[in-house]
Amino acid sequence: MNRLLITLGFFGFGTFISAAEPDLPPAAIHANIQQLISADRAQRLAAHAALTNWAAKEHDAAKALFLDLMRTSQEPEIRERCLQLLRPIAAREYGNFGDGYMGISMGEEVPVPLPGQDKPCFGLMITAVTGDSPAAKAELKEGDVIVSIDNHRWQQPQAVIDLDHGLSAKIRAAGAGSKPRFGIWRKKELIEVEVHLSRRPSNLEQLPMQILPNGGIRMDEKELKQLVEDEKNSNAFFTEWLDRQLAAKPGK
Repeated sequence: MNRLLITLGFFGFGTFISAAEPDLPPAAIHANIQQLISADRAQRLAAHAALTNWAAKEHDAAKALFLDLMRTSQEPEIRERCLQLLRPIAAREYGNFGDGYMGISMGEEVPVPLPGQDKPCFGLMITAVTGDSPAAKAELKEGDVIVSIDNHRWQQPQAVIDLDHGLSAKIRAAGAGSKPRFGIWRKKELIEVEVHLSRRPSNLEQLPMQILPNGGIRMDEKELKQLVEDEKNSNAFFTEWLDRQLAAKPGK
């Protein structure tokens, strides 16, 4: 696919956007941005709709432009309109922003006698897998024992549950959107599984949880899905996302 370089610098926006065959040419993008502050309400709504549709197709280009206008525009109303246009962009990035999350419940520490090792390492057994979670999509199962993440293993039982360096801490630190590789002990065989982590919901602990006979916990998947939808469209998440974007250097 041909790549097209859109520049809005000559319009005074001072930004360059690389996009793939956009459905709005630079002049039309500029015109719609100017119409965001039109005295005619119908024109404002039409411009907002056009830019929203463009942003849905050209996510990265639109994000770069709207953030640039947030930083540089002298028009308070344009900055306010860009805030509105950035909200659905932030929501689409929800799963790639924040602490890492697998969607599993884990039991106690388990010693694992790995082949070729003099001493066992320690892992945590999966006691429940949430439906449609990163773990479910990676086909992890109840009874699997996670013994490593990106080749990091734990030689002491206390280490694998350590709040700062244990398995849960490393999953969070890996970050939403990352794809760490996990060492899985399954039926006395060591396999490696890549898991595409999503975002750990901020209010996850507030969900009612069912205690399972194996000591694990299970959350209501419908309530979890609603929690995620509520959070991704919340003011708190958008503020967190926007502050991080505006603090970063343009283009990063």
